[in-house]
Formats: sequence, structure tokens, C-alpha cells
Amino acid sequence: MFWRKCVAVASSILVAVAITTPMSANAAATTSLTMDTYVQADRATSNFGNSVRLSTEGRANIWRNSLLRFNVKVPAGEHVVSAKLRLHSESSTSSTEFVDAFTTSSAWTERGVTWNNAPARGAWLGKVGGFAAGSWVEWDVTKGVAAKGGEQNFKLESNAQKWVGFKSRESSSSALRPKLVVTTAPDTVATEAAVIKGWGTPIAGDEFNYTGAPDATKWNVYNSPGHAGNGIRSPQQVTVDGSKMVINGTADGTTAGMGAKFANQKYGRWEVRAAGSGDNEYHMVSILWPDSENWPCDGEVDYAETTGDWNVIKFFHHYGCSNSQTWASRPLDVTQFHNYAVDWSPTGIVGYVDGLEWFRDTDPAHQPPGSMHQTLQLDWFPDSTANGVGEMRVDWIRVYAAVGTA
Repeated sequence: MFWRKCVAVASSILVAVAITTPMSANAAATTSLTMDTYVQADRATSNFGNSVRLSTEGRANIWRNSLLRFNVKVPAGEHVVSAKLRLHSESSTSSTEFVDAFTTSSAWTERGVTWNNAPARGAWLGKVGGFAAGSWVEWDVTKGVAAKGGEQNFKLESNAQKWVGFKSRESSSSALRPKLVVTTAPDTVATEAAVIKGWGTPIAGDEFNYTGAPDATKWNVYNSPGHAGNGIRSPQQVTVDGSKMVINGTADGTTAGMGAKFANQKYGRWEVRAAGSGDNEYHMVSILWPDSENWPCDGEVDYAETTGDWNVIKFFHHYGCSNSQTWASRPLDVTQFHNYAVDWSPTGIVGYVDGLEWFRDTDPAHQPPGSMHQTLQLDWFPDSTANGVGEMRVDWIRVYAAVGTA
């Protein structure tokens, strides 16, 4: 069993970056924030490298963008699986005011960069809005960090028509300086059930390596009332950003879901890499749903579902016209990406999280009677608490051929 360890190196100049890694106790990881600053359009030749703040602003002719450089040293035999940029805010934004994170080049120095010579933005990594002053703001920048680490440069831009600032590495409070939290895993350890169990080559699925709406040849995107009539499912709430599918749920229950047009089959193996976050009223769920639409008699397999707690994942196997269930539950940080899989064969249904079995039902009376297909849903379950937003993120979904035994 691997354990997670945080290693930080800090001084009055270098700001620590936490490395979280399932590795041996003797492994070492050294990372640091080596430069940060901002540039400003109406002071195009000025340098702000010694500022205690990082600034962003979207007002025309005043534009301010921030730059950060981290050095990430990954332990030998490890690779980066997650990277989160965290800054401490000095101002607030509304739900329509965002700060976007991008990669950028290394063609800048902290005490030499100005608006006139600042590097251009690179790949878009994500945006965050609706945060309060004095809070930690986090961007998932995994796509912008090399698997083996090294120098990583980021650029922040905002659409807000006002100043939006954060603590810099020059801040007098070392605890509030920028951080990059990097999770690594051993190169030789697989976390996909398909790899560990030897399921072979996928026969269908979606890698979500395109942009725009979900592929219409692969998905039926719902345009309907929400789960149990709560809220609505709108095609506008689901998009693909080039590396993952994202469903955004609003505070009023406008969310999304979609069903696969591929791999409508009796028996098979499905695996999805997913994460979610937000208000506990939103439930992220990966489902095998009966092609007959005859529910509950023809069953339902919810092989990765949250039910009001983003720190717990559950498996629900529904069977029979009385909607009986077998189920399992385990603690898990669902806000991080994990691999969820189900193996359905004539001998039963087996569930996996990160390649490890955690659910098994081999009762023949519980078998779904007909073919099923994959659905991905972010369902809204309003309660008496204040409503908030939610998000479901899916890196990929892969389907493998059925085999005679589970």
C-alpha cells in the first residue's frame, strides 16, 4: 500500500510548493516558486517584480496580467498526475467575473518583464470566479505541468472590470504566498482496472480530445426535466474542452446529463476517469442504464455516485421491479480524478476504484435481464440549505469486451 507525503522547501526567497506523492518514506521532492510579478497596460514600461501583490484586471487600456514560475522536481520513478495552483485573494469576484489561467513561455524575468515585453498566453488551463476576498483560489493546471516536472510558467488574466489581486511571494506572510500542489504516482503502478486486470483494447468509448459539444455520433445529450423533476437538464451545460468533458450545474438546478449511443450490450466492462466538486446538492453519477427504458424492472448500475458528500463514493446496484438494491460505500476525495470501473458478466457484477475491487454481487437473481448503456449525469437534489453550483469532469470513458466470468 502506498502512502501520501507532502514535502515543502521554503526560504525567505523561495516559496514552498507541496508535493503529494504515494511513494516510499525515503523519497524526496523539492519544488519552489522562483518568480512572480504582474504587468500593466497603462504603465507599459514599468516593472512590478518587487510587489507584494499579484494583479489582474480586464478594464480596457488598464489590463493587468500576472506571471508565475515554479520549478518542480519530481522524484525518480514518479510522474505528475495532478497539479493545483493556489493563490490567496485580496479581493472578491462575482459569479460572472473570472480569472483565467494559461501556460506561457519562460521568456521573462521577475525584475525585467513589462507589459511591452511580456510573453503571450499559451494553452488555456481553466478559470475561477465567484470567490471571496481572503480566500484560497484554486486552478487545476495539471495539463500545464510536464509529467517529469521542471520549470513551469503560468499567466493569469481576468475579465473583471476592476482590480483583482492575490498575495505574491514577496508577501510578509509566508503562509499566504502562492502554492503549487503537485501529486505524483510511481511510473510502474497502474490505477486502471483495465490495465491491472488485462481487459485488452477498448472496443468503444470517448477520449474527449476535441472541443465543443459532446460528439453527437456518440452521445445523446439530454434536454429535459432534471432527476425526479428537479431543475432541468440543458445541453448548454455540457462541453468538451480538448481534454475532458465538463458538466456545470447552476445554483437554480440547471445541469446536464447524456447517454451513450455506443456499446449498447448485455455484459461488458466499462471504465471512466472522473472527478466532481461543488455544492452537496449536486450528485455526480456514472450509470449503466437499461436500453429498454423499463425501470426499475430491468435494473440500473450506478458504479460511481456521490450522494451529498464529495468525500465519499458509492456503488448502487438496483434490481427487480421493487427497486431492491445492493450497495457499497468508501471514503474518497472525489474532487480529485479517480478511475471507476464495472465488470458485468454472466457470473455477476464487480466494481473497482483505481483498479481495486470494492463491490461484488454474484446473486443470479440480481442480474439485469437485458442490454444496457453508459450514462454520465450531474443530478440536482435540492434540500433546505442554500443552493450552490456543482461540476462533473470526465477525462475519458472506455468500454471493453465482455468475458464469460467476472
